[in-house]
Amino acid sequence: MKNNFKFLAVFLLCLTLLVGCGKKEGNAAANEKNNKTNVESDANKNQGSEEESKDSVTIADWEGTWNSIEGYLDAEEVQGAYEALGKKDGKSAEEAKAAYKEKRHSDFLGIKIEGNNVTFLDNFEDKDGKAIETSEYELINEHKVKHGNYDLEWFVFKSKNPDSKYPILLMMPVHGEEELIHFHMRYGSDENELLGMDNWYPTYVKPNSTMEQIAGEIAE
Repeated sequence: MKNNFKFLAVFLLCLTLLVGCGKKEGNAAANEKNNKTNVESDANKNQGSEEESKDSVTIADWEGTWNSIEGYLDAEEVQGAYEALGKKDGKSAEEAKAAYKEKRHSDFLGIKIEGNNVTFLDNFEDKDGKAIETSEYELINEHKVKHGNYDLEWFVFKSKNPDSKYPILLMMPVHGEEELIHFHMRYGSDENELLGMDNWYPTYVKPNSTMEQIAGEIAE
């Protein structure tokens, strides 16, 4: 009889251990499955966020009328800024002005952006600027690049007009809200070539910008 009890006790103990192990294995498998699902969900979520970010940017984010800063660079009110710029760069005021004008040069003095359409003007709009061309643009790429100690972001737009004079635009986000609202843009036909032009930053400002603000931007 005692042997029967011993056998029964051992059998029950083994059965308990088997059930426990089965539960642990089942829980481990369930946890692994949940972890995999969570990882995949996070990856999909991140991918969705990146795609949403890219898709949400359109050239309409720069909507409005803008003047090239080049149209202000010969104004009497800003000439003192070149002296300050020259001292910082170790150049004369004349040398600083020539270098600054080259850096900010634009083939057009005005831009008007309405929706996804960009109109390039030969002068400021309020100075009877005439349209050079109007083209519709779509986002095709974006780049984050280093420039000294700064991280720059370029959004690349392509004209839907195959005969456009400005088939590719590189647009930097609007900034300077506390001093001078402006943005930088490059234009041309080759995206990679434009990305490499590190000394060319055509700059466009609001028409209501003051000469004091323009001088501050030059001296910076």
